[in-house]
Amino acid sequence: MSIKELALQYEYRSDESNLVADFYTPCLKNATQYWRAVGYFTSNGLALNARGLATFIRHGGQMRLVTGPKLMADDVEAIQRGYDEKSTEAGKIPDSPSTLTFEEAADNRLTLLTWLIAHGHLDIKIAYPSDTDVKTSQAIYHEKMGVFLDDSGNAVAFGGSQNETVGGLLRNFESFDVHWSWDGTQHPRVQQKLDNFNRLWDNVTDRLEVIDFPTAVAEERLIHQTVYNTAPDVSIGVPEVVDPTTSYLPKGIVLRAYQLEAVNAWFEKGCHGLWEMATGTGKTITALSALAKLREEKGHLFVLIACPYKHLVDQWAGVVVQFGFEPILAYKSSGAWVDKVKDALVQHNWRVSKVACVITTHTTFIDNIMQTLLSDMKSNAVLVADEVHHLGAEKSRQKLLNIFDCRLGLSATLNRWFDDAGTDALKAYFGDTVYEFSLDKAIEQGYLCPYYYHPHLVELTDDEFEEYERLTKRISKLYHQVESNELSEALERLLIERARLLNTAENKLVKLAELLTDKPDLLHHTLFYCAPGRIDSVLELLTNLRLRIAKFTAKESTAKRQELLEMFASGHLQALVAMRCLDEGVDVPSTQTAYILASSSNPKEFVQRRGRILRQSPGKEQAEIHDFIAVPPLESWQHSPETFATERKIVEKELRRFNEFAEMALNKFEAREGIWEIAQIYNLIGALGDS
Repeated sequence: MSIKELALQYEYRSDESNLVADFYTPCLKNATQYWRAVGYFTSNGLALNARGLATFIRHGGQMRLVTGPKLMADDVEAIQRGYDEKSTEAGKIPDSPSTLTFEEAADNRLTLLTWLIAHGHLDIKIAYPSDTDVKTSQAIYHEKMGVFLDDSGNAVAFGGSQNETVGGLLRNFESFDVHWSWDGTQHPRVQQKLDNFNRLWDNVTDRLEVIDFPTAVAEERLIHQTVYNTAPDVSIGVPEVVDPTTSYLPKGIVLRAYQLEAVNAWFEKGCHGLWEMATGTGKTITALSALAKLREEKGHLFVLIACPYKHLVDQWAGVVVQFGFEPILAYKSSGAWVDKVKDALVQHNWRVSKVACVITTHTTFIDNIMQTLLSDMKSNAVLVADEVHHLGAEKSRQKLLNIFDCRLGLSATLNRWFDDAGTDALKAYFGDTVYEFSLDKAIEQGYLCPYYYHPHLVELTDDEFEEYERLTKRISKLYHQVESNELSEALERLLIERARLLNTAENKLVKLAELLTDKPDLLHHTLFYCAPGRIDSVLELLTNLRLRIAKFTAKESTAKRQELLEMFASGHLQALVAMRCLDEGVDVPSTQTAYILASSSNPKEFVQRRGRILRQSPGKEQAEIHDFIAVPPLESWQHSPETFATERKIVEKELRRFNEFAEMALNKFEAREGIWEIAQIYNLIGALGDS
């Protein structure tokens, strides 16, 4: 074991090398010391090196890390736990991550981080600029260098552009230079790196202050990032100015300008109204900031947050605690929460408690048990409805209680499809839209990442087209029932059946295989959206291509889902194959590429799906969307009068979604070229908008 035996290059660059596989992994396997200084570090970046770390640990390897103070919130917790366990003999703590083997810990990036620190394999210090001649509040520690050493005293030093993040190691275009000590001409440069790091570690570097991690925590000098307000690597480090008017926010939470505008707009309308904000722009953080301000003003408050799904209740619960709320979760067996809600209501009504917070599902909110409990509310109550469009359904809107003095509805797409009455009911109860932040504005201002859009025309088979035509004829006979913009049950079933036929078109799988055959090894952070009837076929195809994949559906437990998302983010899984459960509320910001094999003509669904793909993540500069568009069989494009109307409806339905996706794509005009011919044939050029 010696790094001297490695065939090293003078330079590693993204166009010619895999930075992890070609450099980091071999060096870790042959070193016993790894010293690293970077501006930014994440556990996701660490997890990419798990293979090399396994050997490094077996050899008793020790890593020293100096990084800037801006860290992900969950990483901070994992690091702190590691130091806590290290100081209290972690092996004696039940269920401690440090009692696991390295291999067990490596399955989870946060557990791995805790384990390495608790076992003495990783030590972290934080660097701050301290030059009295510059405004240090506007400066950041941005250095990037590293050194590997083995037991024989051999050293490999490197310096370049990459951070210790997924972006720096995998996604971005990076380069760095390498020097090794056993080459006499390079030895002085290696020694200089060694000396620089030692001075850094010992806190004797001019213009810098370097402190150990526990001290940084104790002095509250870390800047906590969350998945909600995380920008890509290219913008991390831009100075954040705390607005003095947001003193109600907890330390570490800084609102973006548009989020503050949304909060102020709601208060200007008497704390009534709707926010239409693009998926991925931080509605949760913004809403909780509004609640924090309301709490500061009223001093006495009962908060009820209603979400459409159980996993969203858990997500909200994980964030509200950052704002000082102690939530009661009311979404499982009523026996687990009824008494807690009763007590909270009694204490609220008698002003024994200052603030009570209940988080529940829409289903539980409209249930008679919860409705009866809430009817005893006296005053100072606020309702926050996440994905509020769900509450516009006839049964739900009848249960919107008037006991709430303040009301806030959140949605990326408020208008209910074929249900103007439901949309009007929401506006009548919550108030009009008081703030809107569209997806195109979010992309333009850099809060969502730009994207390329690749439409793929997929022909229906003759049998599929025949069935589509049969369903369309039946649908046409029932269309007189939608004069009031409300779907009859029979018509809705037929529309669902017809949409399912398009989503499960056989040739979509053929086209997918064609696209992936030559590049399975290049796939990473990829989502495949499937219809229920096709998910097993897609899984089989991807498995045969030897991709590291997993199924992500409503059948997986909450714990299993979280594990899958972490493995996906770290790169242990190349892809997730999912159905509709990823449409609302599940955060997958690391997604870089999406293949949409199942789509919807419902704007709410495809707008949310796109927004979820465009969420920001460290190192993610853009996304790619591959959209499979079902069209009539090629031979029918010469259409007979008998089938033309049916064919045109298929194409028009698919083009509606195509235009929505293409309009804001980086390759807007190129994407339109791929669809132009069929739009001309069916006289639908107008559906493509301005060209």
